[in-house]
Amino acid sequence: MSALFLFKLPDLVYKDITIILVGSLAHWMLYGVLLVQVCLYYAAFPKDPRLAKLTVLLALVLETAQTTMFTHDLFKGLTLGYENPLLVNEVDTVWFSVPLLTGLIALLTQAFYCYRTAILTKSKYAVAAIVILSILQVGAATAVAMQTREAKLLTSILGTEISLITIGIWGASGVGCDTTIAVIMVYHLKKSLDTGFQGTHTIVRRLIRLTIETGLVTASFSILTMVLAYLPGHPPYYQVAILILAKMYSLSMIAALNSRNKVISNSPPDSPPCWNESAKPMESLEMKSTAAFAFRRDESAGTMDSEV
Repeated sequence: MSALFLFKLPDLVYKDITIILVGSLAHWMLYGVLLVQVCLYYAAFPKDPRLAKLTVLLALVLETAQTTMFTHDLFKGLTLGYENPLLVNEVDTVWFSVPLLTGLIALLTQAFYCYRTAILTKSKYAVAAIVILSILQVGAATAVAMQTREAKLLTSILGTEISLITIGIWGASGVGCDTTIAVIMVYHLKKSLDTGFQGTHTIVRRLIRLTIETGLVTASFSILTMVLAYLPGHPPYYQVAILILAKMYSLSMIAALNSRNKVISNSPPDSPPCWNESAKPMESLEMKSTAAFAFRRDESAGTMDSEV
């Protein structure tokens, strides 16, 4: 008679795989959102400065590299892992794809907002504060990447006191930089709020709201990552937050660029929405049509050259 053998992995492995899968699903979903936002940007703003276009392209390249490398490691762990469950716990290229690339993407986004802050404030001290915190953030991210590479196993990343200190510096500097950008921009925007012109007043209010929203999102996820990393026993829940942190930075930057435009239906005002290719946008509106929808520059939001 043949005996039936049941193969059961340790409960810790099941928990680790579940957390990684949840983070991966969120990571891929946000990457899809990022692709849509990038396509909308290039379709709506073909005349933007070359520097802005290259910044968006660089962010997309870094995000694609991160998603590709992380997906490779995940498939390797979940396929070959049936023979060797410990593969899920190996660092492999995670040291490069997660902490290092996340730090570089955060640096790119913070440099984007630093440029806007410099135009708005004309203050060397404000720019210097942002630059120092941003460099500290990417330096700490590089240190975390090196420590992750030496750890060999994902469960050993938080096993030393020095690694916890480095992660704390990384998170604190990132939160400090994002908060500094938001506070400085909101302060200077509020100073120019009472202009006496309704159009300018609307623009400034929208910029204030957008600055607070984007700064709040990135700072909140950085704080969440730190909190989860410092939980008693160091459970791997922090991996979910850190897997989507880079996407939050890229999306906040591209959302700021795309906020100058509105996607509208290419049908008359009192007609039902029409999204087919044969419909043409109304000539009375300044639109740039595509195969499926039309773009109209939102005059109240300004242009890339004038908007901070």
